[in-house]
Amino acid sequence: MTTTYWPVPGPRRLRRASRLAELRAGQTLEPIVIGDPDHADLIVYRGDTGRFRVNVTDSTGTPLDVSTAVFDCDIRLTPDSEYNLTSLTVTPVPGMPSTIEVSNTAAQARLFDDGVWDLEMVLAGEVITLLAGAVVVTDDVSRTGLV
Repeated sequence: MTTTYWPVPGPRRLRRASRLAELRAGQTLEPIVIGDPDHADLIVYRGDTGRFRVNVTDSTGTPLDVSTAVFDCDIRLTPDSEYNLTSLTVTPVPGMPSTIEVSNTAAQARLFDDGVWDLEMVLAGEVITLLAGAVVVTDDVSRTGLV
């Protein structure tokens, strides 16, 4: 499974090599990796709205229909934090069954702090983390509606 993501508009492709391994008696293999999300840091300006798109493909690069998938995209201070700072909104893109849009409102972005994030997908009973990384926040100066 590979993912492609891009800020709206303009594509940026992520590439990840995939290999199949076959175990033979007495053979030592490289480590088996269960879950290997693509790495992407979120660089955000606190209080600003934002959005980016993610295109999901299978291991051959063929677009994968994720229109029936369930997504969760959270920001936390640390991976083990009990509570998330906020959840980003994940929406299917009409007419593009392999593409989702991840977005945040200004109100959500006011809750952002430096930490970590990931985007998880559940499709046909399989849980797959597509993207993960750090969250780097620049504090805002102007605050609409606030003194």
